[in-house]
Amino acid sequence: MYGVFCFFYDKACFHFLSLKEKRKMKTIRLFILLMIVSLVTTTNAQESETLYKAGDIKMGISAVPLLDLSDGYSGIVAKPSLSFYVSEHFAVNTSAFILLPQDIEQENRIDAEVQAYGFIPSFRKHAINSGKFSFYLESGVGIGAIRYEANDPADAAIEDNSGGLLLFSAGAGINYKFAKCLELEFGLPYMYGLNITNGDDTKLFSGVAFNFGINFVFNTKDIKKMKQKHRERLKEKWDKE
Repeated sequence: MYGVFCFFYDKACFHFLSLKEKRKMKTIRLFILLMIVSLVTTTNAQESETLYKAGDIKMGISAVPLLDLSDGYSGIVAKPSLSFYVSEHFAVNTSAFILLPQDIEQENRIDAEVQAYGFIPSFRKHAINSGKFSFYLESGVGIGAIRYEANDPADAAIEDNSGGLLLFSAGAGINYKFAKCLELEFGLPYMYGLNITNGDDTKLFSGVAFNFGINFVFNTKDIKKMKQKHRERLKEKWDKE
């Protein structure tokens, strides 16, 4: 038994590594090349300013496209996230994924409506944190749930795959700052999902998927400064009165 989800077989990028299709491999090579270029760029950068510093808080939203390169677009998964930087190179990250109900064809040609969600705490290490670029490595463990609903009553057995999930994640990515508090993020995570509530400990999905998103970054000191300025304005107003 297996499932289809944001990183699922066939309809996502998960089948890249098992299907030796040229177009899929070229896409992966292109992403890896972009990461290498960013590494070279940041290594040669002469900027003393780092992209992140201790106390930074990052809120972001990413998207994971569900792709079948032979048939085209088939859906998308939303990934909100929140990170806190304990140092320039280390952050504690929490992310969620949300797959709204949508029909996805399984590997055995069974059509089913799939809905899933999960929560993954992780640790992120920024191997490079320089100027406008950053390269990171990340790993985490989380939980979630997935639900299958067969479109044909004859395929109802697929619904046995529904249940709770134990999730493992590891990957790498790059960040690019394009405005004062805004940055783009491109990631290449590996995901492994195990159904832990159907009694079989069934692996539902595993593999690699692309994600891309935008982040808003600010520092806890900025919040303190804003509060201080607000108090000063109130004090000035009261003094005038």
